[in-house]
Amino acid sequence: MTVCIEKKLTLSGDVQVFECELLRLDTGFGMLKYVIDREYTISSVALRPGDITYALYWKDRPYTAYIWKVGKKQFIYYFNIADSISLHPNEIIWRDLSIDILIEADNTVHVLDEEELPLGLPGGLVGYIQSAKAHILHHYQDIMCEAKSILSSQGIPE
Repeated sequence: MTVCIEKKLTLSGDVQVFECELLRLDTGFGMLKYVIDREYTISSVALRPGDITYALYWKDRPYTAYIWKVGKKQFIYYFNIADSISLHPNEIIWRDLSIDILIEADNTVHVLDEEELPLGLPGGLVGYIQSAKAHILHHYQDIMCEAKSILSSQGIPE
């Protein structure tokens, strides 16, 4: 296993660090695997220890994508609006811009955490966030198809 640290920077200044497995690193693209070690509930999705996160990062896109393998077969898609994505063999760093979009297994879409956007953000950053949200909501099915292809190329059946 090749260890790679995911470092998530938040708008509040907090830093979250996760030790992951590097699955792929190409020019402008990276993929990590993280085995969940505690219980999380995100909207209507319950993640348990042993569930897996496949995290996809594109240097030139305004989001990251997490694909959660919940249990043996269910895959859930979770988009983080992001910027400042930096890809290195032993560390992937990105800034989380608060708003997330969850696509449940039945394709129900949830926009999450809009209330967490700090007041007083520069107008350009607010515009970037809103544009990224609109892009994901309009193109999530295409992005999910691309992600499925990426998983498949890594030998991860969906």
